Amino acid sequence: MKQINTLIIATLFASAAFGQQKNPSNKKEVDDKIKQAQGQLIKLTPEQKKMLEQMGMSTKVPSMPTGITDADVKTTISGGGAFDVPSKNNTLISAIPQITLTAATVPAYIKTLNDYVEKGIANDAKQVGQNVYSYFKTNKYKPEIIGNEGIGFWTTGQPEIAVYIMGRACADNSSDADLLSNFAAMLSMGGAPHRAIPLLEYLNKQYPDNTTILNNLGQAWFYLGETDKANTNLEKVIKAFAYHPQANYTQCLIQQSKGNTTQAVEKMKNSLAYSFSLDKINMLRKLGYKVKGSDMRKPFRPDPNPLGLKNFVRPDVPTSYEDEMRLKVDWDAFQKQVGDQSMALAKEMIPYQQAAAAKAAQAYKKFDNKGVKEISEMKANSVLSDNLYRIVGEKNLEEMNKDGGVGYRFKKAKAQVDSLMKDFMAKDEAQRKNLEKQNSVIADKETELAKKGENIGYDNCKVQQQYSEWVYKNYNKPLEAAYQNFLHQAYLKITEELYWEQFTMDDAAFEATKIAAKKEWLGVLGNTRYIATNKYGNNCIAAENKASGYKLADFDDMHCTHISTLDFGAYKQIVACGKMRVEFDAGKLKGSFDFKSDNAGKDKFVKGTVEATVIDKSIGKGPLEASAKAGMGMEFTSHGVEDVYVSGEASVANVSASGRMSLISGSMSGAISGFGK
Repeated sequence: MKQINTLIIATLFASAAFGQQKNPSNKKEVDDKIKQAQGQLIKLTPEQKKMLEQMGMSTKVPSMPTGITDADVKTTISGGGAFDVPSKNNTLISAIPQITLTAATVPAYIKTLNDYVEKGIANDAKQVGQNVYSYFKTNKYKPEIIGNEGIGFWTTGQPEIAVYIMGRACADNSSDADLLSNFAAMLSMGGAPHRAIPLLEYLNKQYPDNTTILNNLGQAWFYLGETDKANTNLEKVIKAFAYHPQANYTQCLIQQSKGNTTQAVEKMKNSLAYSFSLDKINMLRKLGYKVKGSDMRKPFRPDPNPLGLKNFVRPDVPTSYEDEMRLKVDWDAFQKQVGDQSMALAKEMIPYQQAAAAKAAQAYKKFDNKGVKEISEMKANSVLSDNLYRIVGEKNLEEMNKDGGVGYRFKKAKAQVDSLMKDFMAKDEAQRKNLEKQNSVIADKETELAKKGENIGYDNCKVQQQYSEWVYKNYNKPLEAAYQNFLHQAYLKITEELYWEQFTMDDAAFEATKIAAKKEWLGVLGNTRYIATNKYGNNCIAAENKASGYKLADFDDMHCTHISTLDFGAYKQIVACGKMRVEFDAGKLKGSFDFKSDNAGKDKFVKGTVEATVIDKSIGKGPLEASAKAGMGMEFTSHGVEDVYVSGEASVANVSASGRMSLISGSMSGAISGFGK
């Protein structure tokens, strides 16, 4: 879409400052604003004009560029068209082929579509598409596998090559509903929904309740500006699967266009709940809603015992003075081993600290001797582009310390322990003096002490026993309950932090974080000892003199077990704990996925979802659906792949999906410049 000259917009803002009027909404109103601005600028004194120029504002009003439409004005004034609903495109609507397809006529229609594709895509993209298709055809790949390769090209941002390959696969097997549905989705997202609609209507008759077909049909009508028809189909999708990511996204746009912001927010939250993307986060922010961690699903099932923290068992806890004397050697050994292992971990941390310091020094050098302007132009390197769930992780880490979060509960548990210890420290000395006085021995002879009414001592063992009973009843028993809660909250805090931190850090930083987590856990464990009551000597009970057999557990290694693989055939997209890599090997075609087909520098792409079956899983006939009981999928936008998720029976650590794949289209502005005719 063409944009209005930014100088005009600046002038309009200047005009608004003179007279508080609403922003223009069409071309005529822009022309009126320009005339008003011209009249006002003529009245300015030379000094006022100079002041405006010093502020960076032009005192000359540019003319309206040719070709500007009302839609262009609306998009520009509204801030980039974030909530735009396409205007009704009567030209493309009238160009919808007036044909009711049957199994017999589909092959001929596919041929007309392939002719349309060849004319609409760039020559270099067509050449690559021909080479790729010929390679797979020569090597006797089945049409459905070739179609999957087309989806692979689409998700890597090369829609022209993708749609060429998919069209050829459909020509080879025009009875395959998956191929036809995916071809229609590509045509629609590429900017030719009018060509896709006959195919989608044909498929809808065959599979009337299929959410993928209904969504793709709804998205095609939405692109044409037929929002009522779009919403009718999308509503059927939502009834079948309430959290359908693409249908909810488009319904959000429709609701917002009607001024129903509350409903728009709910629709976008439903879209986000099932599949994460930055576009959805940003859209909700523009709608005035601040996304919470609970709005987004956990990308993978968390490890129930990371680092083996639950393997650590404290010694038995004494409940009396006798137990205390018997268990003392075990607690001494326990605390010594905790201290030794903590020191070892501190040494293990040193190389990471040194590496971090060296990295910080290198970063500092980049800023050394640079002016403010140069620094402001430098791009930040903190964003981990290979990590899909960084923002999800950051949001959840941020919320841990809020009311009700695990960090908040940990602090409350620690405060409960500290409160008991503080109360004991405040009352301990007075209680001991009181017990000593109660158990004092009065002199029975005429001595100076007796004359003053003072005691000459007390029964140590009696005081010891009563003191221990007081401590265990009032402090050690409630303290142990507080320690149990403290350990539980510390475990939850550390494990949740580890889960989300794996998405926010590079590998080296996360290794250091795991060491820090181990140290934190040992620190918590080592500070959960009972209050010792043996204040009056060991002669009151025969202490068991034994060597301790206590052995502190070792930490487990924490490896990434959350691995999901989407196998497109010649290449695989593998996500391991949020970090994605691509493995590609197709003989002579190796590396061709790096080819960018649009030499015009066009950066428009699409948003959509790929759904795939898990190997050896069958869920019936027709294109796959987002509500499939066993499968996985991938959401992608103009930013690239944003989410890889698993569903149903596939919600396990290691998931691999291949075979049938469905492309679920979103609301698009057109990815292929030669389409839309």
